Amino acid sequence: MRDSPISKITKWRKVPAGLAAGTALLFVLAGCQAFEPPGGPVVAEVDAPSPVAALQRINERGLQCWFRSGERDFRNYAMVPELDTRTGQPRILIVRRGNQQGLPELVITAGGDPVRITTFGPLAGERLSARINADILAWSAGRPSCS
Repeated sequence: MRDSPISKITKWRKVPAGLAAGTALLFVLAGCQAFEPPGGPVVAEVDAPSPVAALQRINERGLQCWFRSGERDFRNYAMVPELDTRTGQPRILIVRRGNQQGLPELVITAGGDPVRITTFGPLAGERLSARINADILAWSAGRPSCS
């Protein structure tokens, strides 16, 4: 005997409510994770006595928290500080590991009075930039710990 359309609907309704709710929750969570926006570039005023002092804090914390710690997200990158500049703006370059002479993936500069931190480069448009931005702003505000 064939199932009628009504019996098919009745069978479908017998799915436990918890299973249906759990499946819906998984779809919602998966959707949230798939559309995580990138951090973008940063332009922020920071409390520092000089541009070099601001970048020194970022350089010290970045080396410890991103590179020396073996952080997986930074495994393919290296940090190149250019803080002792007499003719230009001090900056920190994030470059591809093994290609320190190549174009930087991210540039972190500081200048002005009050000191303004600016970031730009291809890495600013990627997922990792959200973490970089949060760390830069926290370290510039004086937080000594890693995230």
